[in-house]
Amino acid sequence: MWKGFKTKKVWENTSKESTKKITFWSVLKYIVIFVCILAVIFLWVYLVKADKIKIPSIWKSTINIISEKFGEEMQKDENWNVNILLVWVGWDGHQWWYLSDTIIVASRNQELWAVTMISVPRDLYVKATWYVWKINWLFARGYGYSKEKSITWWVESLWWKLEDMMWLKIPYYAVIDFKWFKEVVDTIWWVEIDVPYTIHDTTYPDENLWYETFHISAWLQTLDGDTALKYARSRHTTSDFSRSQRQQQLIKAIMDKLLQKENLTNIDTLRELYDTYTRMVKTNISSKEMIWAVKYVSNPPKIFSFGLNTYCTYSSYKLTDAGCFLYNGNRDAFNGLSVIIPNGGTASNVSFYDYIRNFAAFVMHDQWYLVENPRIIVKNAIDKSYASKNGKSPTWRAMKVAVKMKKYWFNIAGTENSGEPYEYTTAVVYGNDYSGTISTLQKFLPITIVTTWQISTPELTWENLEFAEEELQEQQDLWYDVELYIWNDFIDYIKETPFNYEI
Repeated sequence: MWKGFKTKKVWENTSKESTKKITFWSVLKYIVIFVCILAVIFLWVYLVKADKIKIPSIWKSTINIISEKFGEEMQKDENWNVNILLVWVGWDGHQWWYLSDTIIVASRNQELWAVTMISVPRDLYVKATWYVWKINWLFARGYGYSKEKSITWWVESLWWKLEDMMWLKIPYYAVIDFKWFKEVVDTIWWVEIDVPYTIHDTTYPDENLWYETFHISAWLQTLDGDTALKYARSRHTTSDFSRSQRQQQLIKAIMDKLLQKENLTNIDTLRELYDTYTRMVKTNISSKEMIWAVKYVSNPPKIFSFGLNTYCTYSSYKLTDAGCFLYNGNRDAFNGLSVIIPNGGTASNVSFYDYIRNFAAFVMHDQWYLVENPRIIVKNAIDKSYASKNGKSPTWRAMKVAVKMKKYWFNIAGTENSGEPYEYTTAVVYGNDYSGTISTLQKFLPITIVTTWQISTPELTWENLEFAEEELQEQQDLWYDVELYIWNDFIDYIKETPFNYEI
């Protein structure tokens, strides 16, 4: 695994007088810097509280100055993204001691100001250097073999496995106590969560190594710290995949709340948050790197959340989730264990990560299509006789393409037959510039023609009133942004580049 090392330059001074002089000015310099930082911070807090200045102007300028002056730039991958491994565990006293219950790889794209998070299920079966077992045991085993060493040693095997699985350079990690959810939410009083489905868990583990009932209804809910922790951890009436989605939902809600004015200007709140951080987060990110990264807090990023999962069906895009590149292994092949393995993997080769690597590359390094997020309708326009002559069936071709696109989180609005065969695969774009999406689609399909239609609001006059109203109604009825026609050249394309529908 790639790691960076830093060296210190040692200065030698043969003169006693020179040494004293350097020491004096060094100390004076840092005292002046420290006083200036404090003065700027307290002036900012005073001005914001007094409503003499708006947060964006003073916040951004102040933070940028401090970040650039005293921070140290974080390490980036070849695509200029900053990647970090987030691991949630139960520390001493927890029922399942040191198991990594939550594993998330997060990547920040500086150009697009976007963060992508991919959750890895705890039951994913993996092969490590010294054993084959579920991935959530890697951290616990690392701790068991090296208690006397640093936490970097404990997390190292998990770290290496995720780098190999996603083909990413991940120079940073943060290992977090699950109680962080409770303490942070209590510090900022509450978070608001749109609960997507009702949870009724009668076997939620309590503090006495027994069980209690946790219930929360599907609705827009305001959660305190205790409820937030249970919402993040409950899993016995839902799956690990849905739990990962809830945890990412909570992380985003906490970030939104932290950036509100009342929290950014409350010294007591900031002090409590810092105390929670020092007690519950163990990381290899240096203090200087944290100072450098603070400047990005002033402008909240777009966050995209995914989880590797098994929710796939080849007959409907509506029943397919983004990230469904896993399947439940046959227990007979795994000594009766209930395990999850990657698509394409087998009992003898559980480390087949080709599709996961492709997915990670798209959602972490090709994020324009996530940001643009157009509604896409896929239309089958393949000539049946041409397909038959080439040994391919055109049946359900649009749906099969839509299912694969949905796995990569394209926003599929529908599928249908075009009713007329054509020669070239074409994208028809309405209104906005979706060039980032089209560029990504061309990695999936042989799109050779792109047509753009500009949508404009007609001028309403007595002479064209009826025409204008009809045109407005047509625009309102348009429930997609991109029409994607699958034509005859797609048959030639998949003959040379097999389009594997079974994975």
